[in-house]
Amino acid sequence: MTETELVFALAALREAGPDAQDRIEHASVATDELVTQIAALGLSVVSQPNFVAERGDAYLADIAPGEWSHLYRLRSFLAAGVPLAGGTDTPFGMADPWAAMAAAVTRRTAAGVPLSLHEALTPEEALGLFLADPMALSRQRTVAVGAPADLCLLTQDWEVVRADLGDARVAATIVGGRCVHQDPAPATPRSGD
Repeated sequence: MTETELVFALAALREAGPDAQDRIEHASVATDELVTQIAALGLSVVSQPNFVAERGDAYLADIAPGEWSHLYRLRSFLAAGVPLAGGTDTPFGMADPWAAMAAAVTRRTAAGVPLSLHEALTPEEALGLFLADPMALSRQRTVAVGAPADLCLLTQDWEVVRADLGDARVAATIVGGRCVHQDPAPATPRSGD
């Protein structure tokens, strides 16, 4: 969504009266004023932080430097109290949520150029982008008795994975209690196991 498209979308939502489930997808370009308007309207944002890594070099070549700080903002939305979730925009972006989380933390292009490092998130905040409840982005999904078993089990402890989210290895993915992915390689036992 371009800045112009975001301006029109916000005007339409303001005119119609925003609903609690209204959200802005992408918010690719958001000035400080637009971030403030999104927060004032009580909207949520679903961002695709992977585009910083996947398309960042093209952005740096094609977009005026004065606008770089407005691209795929994360920290600014959180600071403004905007509920924030993440996606990959597959098939237009790579389908790897771990690469998207890594991009949210490093804010580096494929060539390694930093892009608006002030928008970077901690590994925990980046993970939180993908734990947002799709029906209420301000709520985080958790593992709880009686809740649907929607889980991603990793081959390593979080303390190891958080150091390099892009290198996370998934042992199994369970959706609605059904295993939809299992790593064929056996898990490496931890010391003491």
